Amino acid sequence: MRERRGAHVRPLPPSSERLRSHQIKASAPSRELVRRYRPVRTNEGVPPPISVGVIGVFLVLGIAMLIVGGNILVSVVGQVAHAFDNAMAQVASMPPATMAPSGVALDTPVLDAPANDGYTNQATVSLSGSVPAAVVGLTGYNVRVYVLASDGTRSQVAEMQVGATAHFSTPAIALVEGPNTFVAALVTPSTEGQASPPVVYTLDTVPPNLSVASPADGSTQSGSSVVVSGKTDPGSTVTIRNKQAPGGGLSSKVVGQDGQFAITVGLVAGSNSIEVTATDQAGNVSTDQLTVKRSYGQLSAHLSASPAKFAAAGPTTIKLTAHATSANGGPMAGAQVVFTVTVAGLGPIVSPELTTDQTGTATWKVTVSGATPGVGAATVMVSTSDGSQVLATTTLTTT
Repeated sequence: MRERRGAHVRPLPPSSERLRSHQIKASAPSRELVRRYRPVRTNEGVPPPISVGVIGVFLVLGIAMLIVGGNILVSVVGQVAHAFDNAMAQVASMPPATMAPSGVALDTPVLDAPANDGYTNQATVSLSGSVPAAVVGLTGYNVRVYVLASDGTRSQVAEMQVGATAHFSTPAIALVEGPNTFVAALVTPSTEGQASPPVVYTLDTVPPNLSVASPADGSTQSGSSVVVSGKTDPGSTVTIRNKQAPGGGLSSKVVGQDGQFAITVGLVAGSNSIEVTATDQAGNVSTDQLTVKRSYGQLSAHLSASPAKFAAAGPTTIKLTAHATSANGGPMAGAQVVFTVTVAGLGPIVSPELTTDQTGTATWKVTVSGATPGVGAATVMVSTSDGSQVLATTTLTTT
């Protein structure tokens, strides 16, 4: 039996060709070589003006980039918003669905509240209102309008198809005198919904009652104003106008539930034409006219002259003073005054027209020359705008 080869093979001795480690000593480069390749060094820094200039350039560039970037951002946002608006417009313009949305309960329509609390003097009215947004544009949906009788029964007066918007209005509906109550209901293809809250229109074609209690027509008043009182329909607006007063003398008031009114209106001297108008809530009008005279009563005047006695030879200045009072003794302001002087040897000397002040006083100075001895007189005529006049006289003596 042959033995396996290699069982007695002896390992070879280390090869003499194997690498051996050696220590390598490197010599330092020469000083001349190090000096030749030494990096260049300098102790001088960048001059300050150059540093500032460089920094400024970078700042300007940065600001410019921010501005340009902001403009680009605004432009992009604007384009996105415009595109969004266009998309929403397209969605809004799409035709509505022809069937009710799933799970949405149909509600009642709502009639608009009438203007002027529903009062009108027009024989017909057009009702307006709105339907729930869920049924806008649906086919087979109508708004039906009823008028309610006093016993609660209702009668159909109008019916309109639901349109492309939530708003609707009825054709003209005839009204009866007095209150007219309306309700609306939504009619679906299969049923009719509940009635809406009612609205009331009141037809009133009758002018309001109007009576003036005071002042009496044709009466005379002494004050600068008068209170006009009376009665009309509740809720009416009473307007009083004095055609002769500055600015028309217009005053108005809305009366309460008792219908009573008392309004002050200014008066001018002489005749005053006062117009009283009552306008009810439905717009119907009643008018009454009365005439009131403002008079100052019996005027009185007092005249004094200074001097009242003077020499006829030389020129003399005379001062005339008039005081005018009304019937109650108060000063008569705003009256017209004309003085006249008559002395012996001279003809009458007449003053221009003067006006009394707030104290009822007017004065005039006149120089008299060339008179002869004798007894003369000075007079004053006081007139008011209502036509009243009064004359006062005093004696003048020349010596």
